[in-house]
Amino acid sequence: REKRRLQEVFKDDPDFVIVSHSVTPEMDSVPVMREYAEMQGAIQGKWQLLTGDKPQIYELARKSYFAIFDEGGNGDESDFIHTENFVLVDPSKRIRGFYDGTSKEDVDRLIEDIYILKKDLKK
Repeated sequence: REKRRLQEVFKDDPDFVIVSHSVTPEMDSVPVMREYAEMQGAIQGKWQLLTGDKPQIYELARKSYFAIFDEGGNGDESDFIHTENFVLVDPSKRIRGFYDGTSKEDVDRLIEDIYILKKDLKK
């Protein structure tokens, strides 16, 4: 719901994109991902749903996005990674903020932070 709202706010901004990674790539074929995108109201080119090699996806999640582990996990390769968090990343690939993607208040803060970042980048 909040992803849909976020993409709607920035749908005309060519510099904005939402990227979601599959956490079950063995089940998420391209047709399955396409159907999910349609169900979620994803705007093509604005909200990208990605899948691929599970070890690479998990490595990316652990090292780049600091994804959390489900409770009870110990952080090894067998742990299931899932997060509803949004991560704001600038054009230089620096992380600018973390937000709870299920919280209207956090997404409001993310929207505000995106506007601030865009203003800072114009300086």
